Amino acid sequence: MPHTPTVPTPRSAHIWIWFALDAFLALFPPVYWVAARPKPTLFGLPCSIVYFGSLGIFITASLLAAYRDDERRGAFKSPVSAGSALPLSVPENMP
Repeated sequence: MPHTPTVPTPRSAHIWIWFALDAFLALFPPVYWVAARPKPTLFGLPCSIVYFGSLGIFITASLLAAYRDDERRGAFKSPVSAGSALPLSVPENMP
């Protein structure tokens, strides 16, 4: 495919490990069940609410880190050839 950018280096192993940890924490029910006990509270909130709030922040941080890693590797740079550039002026016969 001519418009698909190629990335010269693979994604960092740290990012893949972070994604695996995200999936484990978000999808493995016993972790939630331990945090869902009704009595313990952190900052006046039930532990399950703190768990899901911090998990959301953790997953968002991993996505932002992956985006920065992609930028560092040049994944968003795409070469533009002179033949595929759009015209800079509007033709005179167009309204």
